[in-house]
Amino acid sequence: MSAFFKELKKRKVVKSIISYGVIVFILFQLVEILFPIFELPVWASKFVILLLLLGFPIVVFISWFFDFSRDEMKVNKSASSGLTKIIFIVFILLLTGGYFVINNEGTSINDGEKFIAILPFDNFSEDPNDTFLSDGMTEDITMQLAKVKEMNVISRTSVMKYKNEAKNIKNIAQELGASFILEGSVRRVNNNIRIVTQLIDARTDKHIWAESFDTEMDKILAVPKKISEEVAINILGKLSSKEKESLNKSSTENQKAHNHYIIAKNLIGSSYVMTNPKMIYQAIDELKKSIEYDQNYVDAYTLIAEAHLVLYWQSFDRTKIRLNKAKQILDKVKDIGLNNPSYHKTLGEYYYRGFRNYALALESFNLALELTPNFSEALIQKAYIYRRLGKYNEAISLFNKAKSLDPNNYTIYSQLAYTKLRLKDFDGLDEIIDNGLPKSINNLSLRLTKVHAELERSGNIRGAVKSINELFELTSDKTLLPLIFDYYLSLEDYSNAMKIAELIPNKFSQNRQLYTYKPISKNMAFGILYFKQGKVNKSNSFLKSEVEDLKSQLNDSPGNYELHRRLGLAYAYLNDKKSALYELKLSASMLSIEVDALYGPFYLFSLAEVYHLFGNRLESKKILDSLNDLDAGILKYDFKESWRWRI
Repeated sequence: MSAFFKELKKRKVVKSIISYGVIVFILFQLVEILFPIFELPVWASKFVILLLLLGFPIVVFISWFFDFSRDEMKVNKSASSGLTKIIFIVFILLLTGGYFVINNEGTSINDGEKFIAILPFDNFSEDPNDTFLSDGMTEDITMQLAKVKEMNVISRTSVMKYKNEAKNIKNIAQELGASFILEGSVRRVNNNIRIVTQLIDARTDKHIWAESFDTEMDKILAVPKKISEEVAINILGKLSSKEKESLNKSSTENQKAHNHYIIAKNLIGSSYVMTNPKMIYQAIDELKKSIEYDQNYVDAYTLIAEAHLVLYWQSFDRTKIRLNKAKQILDKVKDIGLNNPSYHKTLGEYYYRGFRNYALALESFNLALELTPNFSEALIQKAYIYRRLGKYNEAISLFNKAKSLDPNNYTIYSQLAYTKLRLKDFDGLDEIIDNGLPKSINNLSLRLTKVHAELERSGNIRGAVKSINELFELTSDKTLLPLIFDYYLSLEDYSNAMKIAELIPNKFSQNRQLYTYKPISKNMAFGILYFKQGKVNKSNSFLKSEVEDLKSQLNDSPGNYELHRRLGLAYAYLNDKKSALYELKLSASMLSIEVDALYGPFYLFSLAEVYHLFGNRLESKKILDSLNDLDAGILKYDFKESWRWRI
């Protein structure tokens, strides 16, 4: 071996390698810069790079076997000696193989999972209202590529964050966990439209593919199909005939119908929609216009149904009439007969949110995922159902997968953190919370989970009430007030409890998560407060008002288990044992643990609270022991430190 290195010193091999390396580097840069400018095909750049790589062993071979001088070239005879020759060949193979390995590491577009983000297309038209064209391009390509099983497409929810922002591809790719980035622009001049797009390997910051498309307004819907196919081929290498056929399908060919759909999609996707039902009604109006242009537009019908379900689930209109409107629309889609993933996802939400029919809901979500394997919204909904069924680990796995596809969706972080908290699994919980908080400044649920987690670990009620008060100052969200009130009662700080009770509204949404918000009305708060202080007459006055109000609400919403639970507690503090136990047993049977493993335990917990209040400690302890044995139980504060056990 020493003889080999002595030979290297005598020859100009190293010098040749260095010189050739410099030349190759310069040529690589020229290829990267010039080829996209002249819109040369991808194969051309790959061909040039391949030639340069193949030239490497040739240069080494020539420099080893030939001596070059200013005047002549001659064969180096010593190079043909047996041992030296063998060593040299091995050396070349190792160098070449190593070079290819190094060069392919992190640059091959065919190894590892393919995560791609379609950034919001820029609107370069003179009319700023033409954003529906650029947004539509982003939406269509995202949904098309999501059909390809091997593609992991970052959700629209996450990429829209970067709309109208200066784009640093490398930073965006890191934030999204994307291997590839597709960016582009749309420019309209009268009826003529130019779409320019380019695909970037985010790992190397190299352009893989770029192309421009010139079309007319009524033909623009064909372009996302072409782009999607080119992107998929450039990343995966090839597509099956079935995948190509799938990419060439779309829900509508009518551009005007599609424009109204995109406007509605943006309204429903707004972060303000959950607090502003007017935006939902506006979206429904836009979708009705969309259907006027295309009466078979499945996506538009489906989005109307989803809008009705949002109104129902968020308690803006929690009536059977609203549910029926959603079902009528979904039946219309079924009649059209198009096998659409969004339809199956929304149908699953109808079964889940409207009727808790988990079996039919799961069937629908699975059909949606068969058509679009990486449909993050369907994954989230499926995770919700698994939690209700007590399959928490499966739910966590689905939340994690959804998070990889929708990394800027703060709801996923909130739900993932809350699930781990209920499991009392603190491993990685702080990291989930810390990563999720920057996604939404006023993420109430995630911030509350952080407070609850700290309380569970430290038992510091004063620290918890301080944190919640700070959160209330930040958000002004009155749903926090019952929780603050609850903590003050446990601290026996009746003065501050009184101040908080004054601020509590008379009614809360019937759909708030019980554990997170501990919903009580102003009447109930004062009733409990005066009861704790032994002021029975004052307490009874407020509690009787609470009973009458709850009965009135039950007339409008019969069979509401949450209203029955609150009514049972009001009767209990009025010392009406028979009525209290009846209402609480009824609510616990309506939302049993078998029906809802996630929130069912809280209804049994209220029953245990009332047994304790009436002195039946044995029954109370029996219920609490059964709850404590659950995989996802009630936390330590409620079990041991709450004011409920000091009455």
